[in-house]
Amino acid sequence: MKKYLSTILLFAALVTSSCEKLLDPDPKDVIPDDKFLKDFWDAEFMLRGAYQALQPIVEYRFILGEMRGDWVKPGPGADNDLLELANHTVTPNNRFTNWKVYYDLINRANYVIQNVPRVPTDANNFSQFEKNEYVGEAKFLRSWAYFNLVMNFDSVPLVLTATDNIDKVPYVGATPQQVILDTIEADLLNAFATTDIMVSVPNSFEVGKRVSEEQSRLRVTKKTVCALQAEVYLWRAKYAQAAAACTAYESVNGGAPGNRGDWFTMFTGVSNVNLFGEPMFFVAFNFLGREINPLMKYTSNDPASGGLYMVAPSDSAIKTYNPNYPDTVTLNNAKDELDRGFGRSYAGSAPYYNRLKSPPVIWKHIGLGTVAPGNIDVPANVRAPYQSEAKYHIYRFADVYLLWAEALNRLGDKTNAIAKINAVRDRARMPAPTVTTSSTTDQIEDYILRERGLELGFEGRRWYDLLRIAKRGRPQVLINAVKRRAPVALHPQIEATLANPKNWYLPYNAEEKRLNPNL
Repeated sequence: MKKYLSTILLFAALVTSSCEKLLDPDPKDVIPDDKFLKDFWDAEFMLRGAYQALQPIVEYRFILGEMRGDWVKPGPGADNDLLELANHTVTPNNRFTNWKVYYDLINRANYVIQNVPRVPTDANNFSQFEKNEYVGEAKFLRSWAYFNLVMNFDSVPLVLTATDNIDKVPYVGATPQQVILDTIEADLLNAFATTDIMVSVPNSFEVGKRVSEEQSRLRVTKKTVCALQAEVYLWRAKYAQAAAACTAYESVNGGAPGNRGDWFTMFTGVSNVNLFGEPMFFVAFNFLGREINPLMKYTSNDPASGGLYMVAPSDSAIKTYNPNYPDTVTLNNAKDELDRGFGRSYAGSAPYYNRLKSPPVIWKHIGLGTVAPGNIDVPANVRAPYQSEAKYHIYRFADVYLLWAEALNRLGDKTNAIAKINAVRDRARMPAPTVTTSSTTDQIEDYILRERGLELGFEGRRWYDLLRIAKRGRPQVLINAVKRRAPVALHPQIEATLANPKNWYLPYNAEEKRLNPNL
């Protein structure tokens, strides 16, 4: 039974496959090796199994990317693990130090990289180009998983071969961060060379393939690779390479950002944002397929919806969106965020969500429409209880443009850096940036960080943005941000803890250390 572990894992991942996926194969117990890897459908099956491993990571990405930063705070329902993250007192027994969801994705990606080359080509369905494309997509997935591990743990075991027997799990020591990043860079260069601008899928009733807009958002394309390249290069202070990756993104993106005033539609699933605009690469969920976005549980304060109100928007974040909240929220975009503030990124309490002075909740992951602020109860357009199918964006247009602005600013090109910031703000119907070419590099960088909060808040990016800037020789930016969110009584402890860069990373999980004596 152990011999076929990876195959079984891949099948288990697809038993409840979403209607948004290409395949819906009948589940079987085991496929022996001599009957597997025979044609395009086997290769497709392996790749889908790898993509399915993204869903369990969403919870970890959200919590680890937000709870340690300044854009959220513990809600009334926060458990001890969340409080440890928020207070930067994380212990090895914290469940979010368990990296198994990332290594599951890595193992599945390794399985694709190792075995897709064995699948015969097919003139109608599986050319050599497509075979290379599948391997490139898997290399992106593996790179993204390892980059998350690096950002969370610094140095981790680097495993580049698939394990299909539980008795042969390689217990290796931690690989230095720089070696892992070198591997990621090389893999992403290959992924860019082999992936396509858009994804093609088999026609339903005739021979050949057609371009699929939906699959081009659910799978890795060249522009997705560019986004990760830009982020990795910025992490390593390789600003020219980061800017070049963003330029390559622009060359393959083929269009402008989403429509002004349509900002919230990218989270609802009823999006009229064109393919070449805002959405790039997201994780989809499907209630009928028993695939539920877990973030409703964390962010909703409605027990009838399964909400535990464990994570809430921080006061400092809310004041950045709407400076006079909770007293007023105006329609003046010189003062308040029209597309990204109240009723978009966050809202009031259940069941109506529109009351200004009610405890605020994160709205991105539970709302089906925008909410107008007021003091008269108005039924809100909210997702059905326990039925969140909200998309989770891994990369999107604004993310790349703000990474681009960051790189250009560090290269001394303030004019174009500000232009990239303005493109994002204009799409959100906000005035031009207040920074100018007379502003210092740090002032523009601070403004970009603020804009990334407004645009990408509550999407699992904030801590990593703060950490990237701290690594650049500006640790006080990270420390001050966390202190703004935290209770005053915790400020001395937070200052002392985060002054040591070693404490920017998580400890190794206690069970992992027990199992792996080399860690």
